[in-house]
Amino acid sequence: MGKGFNWSIPENYNFVDVLRRWAEDRSKLSVIVEHVDGRVEKATYWEILDNAARLGNVFRSLGVFKGDRVLILLPRGIEAYVARFGAWIVGGVAVPGTVMLRRWDIEYRIRDCEPKVIVVGDPVTAGEVDAIRDKISLKHFIIVGEDRKGWINFWDVVKSASRKIEPEEIKANDILTINYTSGTTGPPKGVIRTHDWMYCILKIHAEYWWRDVKSSDLCWVTAEPGWAKWEYAVLGVVFNVGATNFHYTGRFNPEMWFNLLDKWRINIAKMTATELRAMCIVSDADKKYDLSSLKFILSAGEPVTPKIVEFFKEKFGVDVREGYGQTETCITACVPSDIKIKPGSMGKLVPMVDAAIINPETGLPVRVGEVGVIAIRRGHPTLFKGYWGRHEEKCYIGEWYLTGDMARMDEEGYVWFEGRSDDVIKSSGYRIGPFEVENIINSHPAVLESAVIASPDPLRGAIVKAYVVLKPGYKPSEELIRDIQDYCKKIAAPYKYPREIEFIDELPKTISGKIKRFELRRRELERKSK
Repeated sequence: MGKGFNWSIPENYNFVDVLRRWAEDRSKLSVIVEHVDGRVEKATYWEILDNAARLGNVFRSLGVFKGDRVLILLPRGIEAYVARFGAWIVGGVAVPGTVMLRRWDIEYRIRDCEPKVIVVGDPVTAGEVDAIRDKISLKHFIIVGEDRKGWINFWDVVKSASRKIEPEEIKANDILTINYTSGTTGPPKGVIRTHDWMYCILKIHAEYWWRDVKSSDLCWVTAEPGWAKWEYAVLGVVFNVGATNFHYTGRFNPEMWFNLLDKWRINIAKMTATELRAMCIVSDADKKYDLSSLKFILSAGEPVTPKIVEFFKEKFGVDVREGYGQTETCITACVPSDIKIKPGSMGKLVPMVDAAIINPETGLPVRVGEVGVIAIRRGHPTLFKGYWGRHEEKCYIGEWYLTGDMARMDEEGYVWFEGRSDDVIKSSGYRIGPFEVENIINSHPAVLESAVIASPDPLRGAIVKAYVVLKPGYKPSEELIRDIQDYCKKIAAPYKYPREIEFIDELPKTISGKIKRFELRRRELERKSK
């Protein structure tokens, strides 16, 4: 599939040149930020470039040169752009991290990638860094906002620095970012990305998945700057095509999200399934909010349930188009605008990516309808360049990179997520993907969300157990358990229904919103072993 696509990535391609190109029009708006107190900040592409050049000079004065790392822990805001491009303009490597990181996480990253400088955006994060100063070799600390002892004030040094900078020679294969991603068997791993990754994102994300995005569009990607989605979408798509990003610095609230979509006349939104799921239970949303400017909604990172797709289509006439990818990949499967949406499916494999669903034991493609692992051919330009400081081959079998995500393909080529390879349930000889069962449970009128795991069983080896969060107004009961079980039996094969259901107030999730099934499995193993 991907073999027929000619990538032809220019040897001297680098993402700083993309910013320079759009900055030629000094009036072209790049970013709008609305703060919780109602303040609105705006920046043009030229202002981002100008401040990045100034910060680049600051970084050089602190010893940051080509290949050196800069750890960036900033919230949504203009500074998140300036810090990244300030590092890149001198050939440095941005190491973004969420502002939710605490001292252990920060110390681990500092020890692992040895940055020359850290940039933070709030006193809480600065306090976590100060608490480990005697454990780290880092010498240079920059903070946005308040003056703080032992820290350099971000805007003070940026404004006083020269905008004239000797540009570093950057090539397509030079390192752009190190994005840390959680592993299932050890500490987080630093995923190495080079500048040519942004070229791949332009071709796959902007021109194929988003497709209808224009430079005149106002786009709202709700992800925080610490996640790879910032490169995937905020920069890789919106900056690549010269459109405008919108950000809101407040916490998630479904009514507020609708209000902002309406108020700012957002053209394209990219949100998590968790956000969209919560928005689906806002009563009379279609009567209270005007989303006529919204062309479509995109979502990736966690599966989009049919209920979400149906809600936004029925209430607002807006398609929710899912995509699938990892920190280590580009979008590998998605729903572009020219194929029909099958609610619950992540779409079709992207033609420009040499991907397949394979048997993880044999390395051979599985048949239509069979569950296998999503894989990408080794050496494909969309793949990451390795893990920082590690030489792991466990994620490969033969010529394939194994994502660890299980899926099946139907007769029309649509891909259906079946959970992580360690999440698949084996019961009485049947292989059961948890997401399929969760989709059914989540469509029950009383259910807000659910998580399905394998529960040890002496007869069947394991049974399907569901942890269920109810919608407001519903109370746990034995009668409701039976009703959900009967509902599932009517929709899916009988061996898939949850033989056990436990109601809980909320599901354990990672800070990026993914369900911690391993925590639920551990809890269940402890319960069954008593």
